[in-house]
Amino acid sequence: MTEIVVAEWQKNSRETLRVRLDEYQGQAVICCRAWYTSADGPLKAGRGGLTVSLRHLPALASALAQALDTAKSNCLIAPEGGDS
Repeated sequence: MTEIVVAEWQKNSRETLRVRLDEYQGQAVICCRAWYTSADGPLKAGRGGLTVSLRHLPALASALAQALDTAKSNCLIAPEGGDS
């Protein structure tokens, strides 16, 4: 499997959050990780992150959707997804 970047967005001036589909030790995985700008230019993967088998993707997606709904209903973020 070739790495597929699904989404990425700026976390701050030095870091980019990236969600990608990849392969690890022959197993298809989803990887959510912060990437940082290195001194020599290209982005490098940070140490922390979440990498799980794609078989967990439906449960992860459901949990994230539930977290989004809960955050909205508790006025932690704006209903349209903006920061409060």
